[in-house]
Amino acid sequence: MSAYTEHVTRVLVEDVDHPALGAVAVLRFAPAEGSTRPATLGPRSVDAVVAAVGAALDRAEAGEIGAIAMTGQGRVFLAGADLAMFADATATEAVGPMTAAVHALQLRVRTSAVPILAHLGGVALGGGLEVALMADVRTAAPGVRGIGLPETSLGILPGWGGTTLLQSVVGAETAARMILEDPARDRQLSAEAALEAGLVDALAEDLPAALDAFAAILWERGLLPGGEESIARPSPLPAAGSEAAAALEAALAAPHGHAETRRGWADRLAAQGAPAVQRAADLLARLPGSSLEDALAREAAALVELIGSDGAAGSLYAAELLRRGKPSRTPVEGARELRSVGVAGAGLMASQIAAQLAAGLQVPVILRDLDADIAQKGLEHARGILEKAGAGAAAPLLSATDAVEDLAGCDLVLEAVPEVMRIKQQVLAELEAQLAPTAILASNTSSLSLATMAEHLEHPERVVGLHFFNPVAKMPLVEVIHTAATDEAALATGLEVVRRLRKFAVRSADAPGFIVNRLLFRVLGEVFASLDAGADPQQVDASLDPMGMPMRPLALLDLVGHAVADHVGRVLAEELGERFHASPGLSAMVERGEPFTERDPASPHPAVRPVVAEVFAGASAGSDGGAVGQDLLDRVRDGLAEEIRRMLEEGVVQDVSQIDLALILGAGFPRYRGGITVHLDQCGASQRAGGGPFHGSRFQPA
Repeated sequence: MSAYTEHVTRVLVEDVDHPALGAVAVLRFAPAEGSTRPATLGPRSVDAVVAAVGAALDRAEAGEIGAIAMTGQGRVFLAGADLAMFADATATEAVGPMTAAVHALQLRVRTSAVPILAHLGGVALGGGLEVALMADVRTAAPGVRGIGLPETSLGILPGWGGTTLLQSVVGAETAARMILEDPARDRQLSAEAALEAGLVDALAEDLPAALDAFAAILWERGLLPGGEESIARPSPLPAAGSEAAAALEAALAAPHGHAETRRGWADRLAAQGAPAVQRAADLLARLPGSSLEDALAREAAALVELIGSDGAAGSLYAAELLRRGKPSRTPVEGARELRSVGVAGAGLMASQIAAQLAAGLQVPVILRDLDADIAQKGLEHARGILEKAGAGAAAPLLSATDAVEDLAGCDLVLEAVPEVMRIKQQVLAELEAQLAPTAILASNTSSLSLATMAEHLEHPERVVGLHFFNPVAKMPLVEVIHTAATDEAALATGLEVVRRLRKFAVRSADAPGFIVNRLLFRVLGEVFASLDAGADPQQVDASLDPMGMPMRPLALLDLVGHAVADHVGRVLAEELGERFHASPGLSAMVERGEPFTERDPASPHPAVRPVVAEVFAGASAGSDGGAVGQDLLDRVRDGLAEEIRRMLEEGVVQDVSQIDLALILGAGFPRYRGGITVHLDQCGASQRAGGGPFHGSRFQPA
């Protein structure tokens, strides 16, 4: 039996008289009665929409109305397919019949005797935008955001007319970008951008203004109501050999980033287990010379096939995970009031955090460093970050000092000094002597024990970890660390800081490396073990490509910083044992001070520099040939599965969904994989590690 419960979208129908259009049947899409969720499209909702539009078309054919207008309620037109449906294996069986119903309606509206308007007074995503594509004219309210087709980021494709019809509205290049690339970048259009792209024909504040604009546009096109015959609508598909066909071919061959075309990128994603972009590109390529019926049939077949794929299961799980984990608009209960905050340290990381605190909390933020010049440079850097981000109004909230006494009035002080236990202990002790008993002490440590850091304090209960990731402005994750001593007020205040910065908080117990670094360095340990054993660096670097990470391991090392990686790797090896590899080759690279990689104009990936093989050969004790290819990939996957099992047993996190969320947001683990635990289930590593799969047959966040 299906566990899915649909919040059925209502279609409210009324007739409105318009001086130029006559009687207009207005169809207003509204959420389920009493629901706080936006109007979405599940099986019964699709039935309601199709029935309402069909009834209006019947009235048009009978000469009862002169036009049809579709709109939404509040700030939503239609928010797309109901993603909750896809978490239930039984409910996904409805996708085929839903698609057939929408496609039949897409075909029927093209023979409508009256013109059709879609007014986007709010969000129009996915299937919602595809409903709007049925219209002859689209208008949007100024300032509306959330217009787009995000389906390929969900492991599926715009299968209710999107891949077939969009190019006839906005042109080949914009359609290819919106369908293939924008979802991967979480990019959607505003009303103004949609107007510029040709997706909407005019901006209108409300439905009456939209009807006026509709009438004016119809007048210009010679399509005002006047008879019962169908309006002559051109075919939406390009003829074979036409300029439009050539434009589609060019759009698919256009560059995607560095040294790669859109088709090449799509093929690479498919090889990594994410076929949705490739299938959507193939549908676009086959449009020239097709009939509308054949194009929609291919679209339907592709959607139904993808909906049952591992890529869709993982992507939809990740989407639901992100939806549930997004920052709340409700303050965290029990959090202390923050009237001013301090940052101990004024280096690169400290100044980035200070800028975020000033912009997000909107309270005075004091940067403090022992060196007055460093403190001033940190202040200037933080203010520059705000100016560059368009948040310069918060810059006056920032100040700098070299006197610890100036932090005495702060309600929270976060230390961001070098990752050395002795230094951090000294800083926290110095701060505790200055701050009020109710003030919170926070640490930005990335790997060190918070309990050890606070063991000599009089009040260790007020210490909480806030591990920001670099670059702070772009990385959406903060790991919130608590020890056995951390009290509820300190933890709540830490969570409230993250919420007000509009970042995702993932809670972790105080354990070496916490979540992201512990798993990241389990991966890097396997990589460096192979390099230290004499494996070819280029082969090692390419071995993890099937996992689909945003960058290869050695390019990641260049981004993180060699010295930082060497230090964290050694800390974890000391704390967690020999399964974490402390690399002599990495230490040698730190001494040389040279990067691992360099740009390769012929590849989307940086090339490994020859010096890497030279340094690792000189640093390793004996070269017996390390693992590469599938062997190394299996070692990494099995190691991750083992480590996650240990983290769950140790209580580092409460459930696997928190690990998945942290890896997606903190390490860029691909969303189409769903999460690391989903991927490890799908490739069999979780079963090899013992204890069975991390999830059931259908993935759903805890």
